[in-house]
Amino acid sequence: MSRKPVRRDDPDDADAEVIPLTSRAQRRGRASAGYDSPRTLILQISHVRTDAEAHRHIGIDDSLHLSDLQHVIAVSFGLEETAPWKFDDAGERIEADDPLHLHLGVAGDHILHTWGLWEFTVTVVDSWARDDNTPRALCVGGSGSFGGTRFNLNEINAELTGEETIEHVLAGTVPPVSELVERSGLYDFVPLLQALDLRRATYLSEEVRRRLAELPLEDDAAGRDAFWSSTLALASLSGADFAEHVLETIMAALGWIDDDGSRLTAEAAKALCASSLEVLEELGAAGEDVLSPVDRLDLYRELLRYRPHGE
Repeated sequence: MSRKPVRRDDPDDADAEVIPLTSRAQRRGRASAGYDSPRTLILQISHVRTDAEAHRHIGIDDSLHLSDLQHVIAVSFGLEETAPWKFDDAGERIEADDPLHLHLGVAGDHILHTWGLWEFTVTVVDSWARDDNTPRALCVGGSGSFGGTRFNLNEINAELTGEETIEHVLAGTVPPVSELVERSGLYDFVPLLQALDLRRATYLSEEVRRRLAELPLEDDAAGRDAFWSSTLALASLSGADFAEHVLETIMAALGWIDDDGSRLTAEAAKALCASSLEVLEELGAAGEDVLSPVDRLDLYRELLRYRPHGE
């Protein structure tokens, strides 16, 4: 079949992910762990019952207060913030205006959050030094419904972030991608771009940087849109099926359809940018023989970050 896509409209989206928890270190807090500067905490927040369980994974600034964490939990689980709530540490109630780092510092640190009659365990999965470009609070994954509210990563992060954040994130993104987000109206990808931390240093050879800078190789509008849509799908680090769904969703939202008027499939979209995807496969960013997730993220950051004055 010839590839001559045309435009029309049709947005769609979905997301979910689970981050495993294995650390069991005892609670110490940031200072006792030897850290004296703000850090990003990755928290697993869990509600477990005999008949069901729900988990959310949150990246959050440890300088924020417990009251801020309560708001993030409420948004992430769809809770009514008017219900009574509290935090406990080792059986003792702790103050809502305490900064997180007093109670949560290293993997395994945990506290208990009570909302009405429900309890949520808050456990540190990981932490690292933060910078000014890291989101203050972001849901990075989760599973399970709570109170009839289905887990929806995009809706959660849309509420946690605002217009100012959207503008800031897109300003740090390569123009074709920021324009793609605006044209498609799929602002659900802003949290993904924010979580990628595009300003973080990447450790790539000059040869790899050069090859990435040449992309996309396609010079037609459909091929370039297909390439950047594929890059966003790959950067989500999801399974192949979901990545294809993401690709099809973006291309549909951009108005591309197949030459017979049907929805453009992922296979057809990838055929539009086959030369560029071949380069990504050679670099280990796509295909079956890929690099580790950490190494792939460096490649995606290099592709997606905005470099002023052609830096």
